[in-house]
Amino acid sequence: MQQVVILLMMQKESNLTPNFDNLSKTINTLGIELGNVIRQQAGTKNFKLVEEIRINSKKYRTSKNYKYLDLIYKKLEKLNEGEILILTKSFTLFFYLSNISEQVFREKFKYNIDKNNLKKNKNNLLFSPVFTAHPTESARQSTLKKLYEIGKIISENKSDNLDEINNLITQLWYTREVRSIKPNPIDEVKTLLYYLNILYTDVHNEINNTFSENDINQKNIVRFGTWIGGDRDGNPYVTLKVTEEALKIYSNQIIQIYKDKIIDLSESFSISTLYAEDPKKLFSKIKDYSKILKKEHRHYMMINFDEPFRIFLSLVFHRLDNFQKNSKGYSSFIEFKNDLYLFEQEVNNCFNESSFSPDLRRFIEYVEQFKFHGVEMDIRENANVLNYKKNYVKKYDEFINLLKRIPEWKNLYGDTVINSIILSMTKHEKDILNLHSLCKKYIKNTEDIPMLVPLFEEIDDLENSHVIISRLFMNKDYQKHLKHLNSKQEIMLGYSDSNKDGGIVTSQWSVYKSQIALFKTGKRNNIEISFFHGRGGTISRGGGPTYNSILSQPKGTISNTLRYTEQGEVISDKYSTSNLAIENLKLGLFAFLKAKTTKGKVFKGETNFMNEFSRLSSKKYKALIDDDNLIKYFETATPVNLLSILNIGSRPSKRSKTSSVENYRAIPWVFGWAQTRQTITGWYGSGTALENLINLHGIQHVRNIYKSSSFLQNLLSNIEMTLAKTDLIITKFYVDRLVEDKYLYIYENIIEESEKVQKTILKITQSKELLDSNKILKNTLAIRDTYLDPLSLIQVFLMQKLQNNKLSDYEKTSLLLSINGLAAGLRNTG
Repeated sequence: MQQVVILLMMQKESNLTPNFDNLSKTINTLGIELGNVIRQQAGTKNFKLVEEIRINSKKYRTSKNYKYLDLIYKKLEKLNEGEILILTKSFTLFFYLSNISEQVFREKFKYNIDKNNLKKNKNNLLFSPVFTAHPTESARQSTLKKLYEIGKIISENKSDNLDEINNLITQLWYTREVRSIKPNPIDEVKTLLYYLNILYTDVHNEINNTFSENDINQKNIVRFGTWIGGDRDGNPYVTLKVTEEALKIYSNQIIQIYKDKIIDLSESFSISTLYAEDPKKLFSKIKDYSKILKKEHRHYMMINFDEPFRIFLSLVFHRLDNFQKNSKGYSSFIEFKNDLYLFEQEVNNCFNESSFSPDLRRFIEYVEQFKFHGVEMDIRENANVLNYKKNYVKKYDEFINLLKRIPEWKNLYGDTVINSIILSMTKHEKDILNLHSLCKKYIKNTEDIPMLVPLFEEIDDLENSHVIISRLFMNKDYQKHLKHLNSKQEIMLGYSDSNKDGGIVTSQWSVYKSQIALFKTGKRNNIEISFFHGRGGTISRGGGPTYNSILSQPKGTISNTLRYTEQGEVISDKYSTSNLAIENLKLGLFAFLKAKTTKGKVFKGETNFMNEFSRLSSKKYKALIDDDNLIKYFETATPVNLLSILNIGSRPSKRSKTSSVENYRAIPWVFGWAQTRQTITGWYGSGTALENLINLHGIQHVRNIYKSSSFLQNLLSNIEMTLAKTDLIITKFYVDRLVEDKYLYIYENIIEESEKVQKTILKITQSKELLDSNKILKNTLAIRDTYLDPLSLIQVFLMQKLQNNKLSDYEKTSLLLSINGLAAGLRNTG
């Protein structure tokens, strides 16, 4: 194997003056510094090679002359494997640096809320992002953490030189991007801790300050959820043992924060009994703890002999420190909470309740929210496991043992440690009733049974969901369960499988209609329905701009609770720094508060139009996915089969080893199409449907519907955005070199449909080009294309070698890196 020409040279000081005043200057500065690093670490010859490829790519984008792409490809055929790796590394790093820059300069959100409406609201509000381990984050933590450091330097903008930036880019140059092994679920839990730490500290304080500034009296509207460690559906590696370990890890993190806060609080309570009355109840508790913490008690009685408040806090610290380790630790969250209440009561008595510590009150409120678990876990299981236990003996038995542990976990960590049990592939009310029956059997105290959440995710199930829920609410046994939950029922709506099942339009419209019908069902039965949206990162999986997504939901259907999933690369994109996380949460939170004030309106024209749009679009989409040759085209023309080698997540990419559209999970399905710039999951079928509707009703009628429907505006905006990321000229490189002639008609169909989508959207919006209404995004994508194209051509070149069994191990590294680079450049994987 040929050695790569990357020799570590002495680090040179950068003589470029830092300029991080705006996004354009920042990306330019980092791009120049990346070039310096390539020169320093790979030599001038390789720097010139990178520049040659970049310039030809830029010429292609400027002139649209195909010959420049051919020049790049012919050049690739002449390069050795070391040079290929240097090219792939260079363009991938550019996207990493561009992405962190865009995150820093993301526009601040300006919000207005109806304070009067909020003051009238007597109910407790809950807004909750829920973090999942869906495998869509392709970058390693080793890479991400260096990028976050660069982001911090850019954000502070205080550097006199670029030496630190140069050093970090150099470290990135020598960091392996592709994971060596597949992460297990506990690895995924530990990855989430980085983001949770940001949320528990700066973000929590800032969000609460925002509430205070806007006279919102309710505390802790924002709560954080997780599936990581509890999502059993389709992941054989998430066992009871894994769930227990995950809960311990989450608990250890929040308890460490409590310990740090107690140390800080202790400084404020150097109250001597020389000047204050003896806190008798506190002395009594200290005496009790002297038997549990003998050594520690003796120590603090010596150094803080006249400071009982400090002694007590110190003993509380040690009880926290020994939690789940030995008998010295707390046996339950309630014990700890009662100690804090006792402490506050004695502090108030000491000060005659006139000047108690605001820091202490804030800490108690913080503990009341996060308890001993921090993030709140959902357990998810597939309905088939419970309905056909003979086929899933091991998984079924484990789930039963998990149910038995829930009361113990609630006692140990706090009553909100398990937020809900989500039943995926719910198709009948009997599915939920079966789950409820098992919970009653194995969870003795009915109040310990969590919220039982049906997940509707396929088109037929979404269409029938209100009927299923109506029947569920008629069950007297289940009615008793709902009374324990204050007559509340959460329902989860899935976007991923419904998209793969029926295409973008039918998926989104089915979820929309389902939400209206379900909400009405709740009203009729005096049950407050709230929705949990299973959104992915991509448009086709329910992603897209958070603010617009929330406000485009059916008016009048947003209750006092809103939850939604945050997955994979979306987590690092939205929560990697305090500022990013704060802005993202404010964006979603104030959209939620605004959406709550809207009232439902029946717009018959919209309903009729969308039903027809959905039917026509789904018909076209299903004609594509029902083609037996599509799966061969998909697996040949895209790098989807390399996903498992990338070691992105612990969850398998297929439901079984059989290759079929049905067996592919939604994420790799989206991933493959996106990598090859086809992105059909975000638009296919909509062009034919819109063309027929325009011919049938006339363009003016369609425009009128578009102007009056926020749902249709958001849908077409998302389709337009996805289509703008599509590049079927680049796709042709894949098709010409990798696909057999007998499958080429599929590519031709995709081209034909893309042209219809573009033509009809431009006609409806009265625009000349895609994204005319979003110039910033349009320019950003244009710049990115110059750097995406070389990575796509490198990927095609190496996939062709793989197909011919000529790919070396070294080239395999470059091929996998090209997938990471394209994922970063396209800003999503799945």
